[in-house]
Amino acid sequence: MHSPADSEFDNLIIKAWQDYQQGDKSALDGIYPDLLPFCQRVSSKTCKRYISEQDEEAGIARMALLEALEKYNPAKGRFIYFLGQVIRSRIIDYKRKEKNRKMLHFSFLLREGNRMTEAVDDSFFEGIIDDLARKQEIVALQKLLQDYNIGFKDLAGVSPRQVKTRESARKIARLIAGNEQLNRYMLEKKMLPVKELEEKWQVNRKIAERYRKFIIATTLIYLHEFPYLQSYILPVRGGDENAQ
Repeated sequence: MHSPADSEFDNLIIKAWQDYQQGDKSALDGIYPDLLPFCQRVSSKTCKRYISEQDEEAGIARMALLEALEKYNPAKGRFIYFLGQVIRSRIIDYKRKEKNRKMLHFSFLLREGNRMTEAVDDSFFEGIIDDLARKQEIVALQKLLQDYNIGFKDLAGVSPRQVKTRESARKIARLIAGNEQLNRYMLEKKMLPVKELEEKWQVNRKIAERYRKFIIATTLIYLHEFPYLQSYILPVRGGDENAQ
C-alpha cells in the first residue's frame, strides 16, 4: 500500500488537468474512475447520509469535478483539496433549496474500490473531508463574529483558563442557545442579555461580563450547530446544564 503523500496520485491528476487545459476534453476519462469515489464520499459527508450514483447529489458532485478542472490553479494547493471545496459548496447550495430529506448516518457509506483508491488509505480521504468541513465552520464563525466585533485572536486571550470557569461560561452559552427569548436578544442587539441572565436565571454576572466574547462565540457555535467546533467546547465531564 503506498502512502497518499507519494506523488503518484497527484501526478496523475496534474497530468490530466494539463491535458484538459490544453484542449483534450477526454483527459477526464483517465482520472474519473479514481476521483469518483472521493466525490461520492464528500457528497455523503456533506449531506450526512449515503449518496448513491443515482442521487441528485452525485450528479452535482460530477459537475463539480468539471468545474474544479476548469478553475483549478496549481499555485493555490493540491487539486484534491480544491475539488473537495467545490463539491461541498455546490452540495450545500443545492441542499439549501431542499427540505425534509431523510438523513442516514455516514457509517452506511459503501466502500467502492478502483485501481488507484484501493491503494490509498481510507483515512487519507476522511482526513481531507474532515479538514474541509472544519475549515468551512471556522470561516462561517469568523463571519458571524464580525457583527459582534470579535476576532479569533480575541477569543484566544479571553477564553477561561480554569476548567470550572470554562464550564460555567459554556453553560451560560448553552442556556442562551436553548432559550428563544435570550438568543433572540443576543442576535438582534449583538450583546449578551446580562441583566436577564442574572435576575431570572441566577447567572454569575461577573463570569458573564468577563467572558462575554467567549460566551457569544460558544452560543453561535451551538445555534448554528457547528459539529467540529463544538468538539472544542463540549463539557469536560457530565453535569447539570443549568448555569450557575
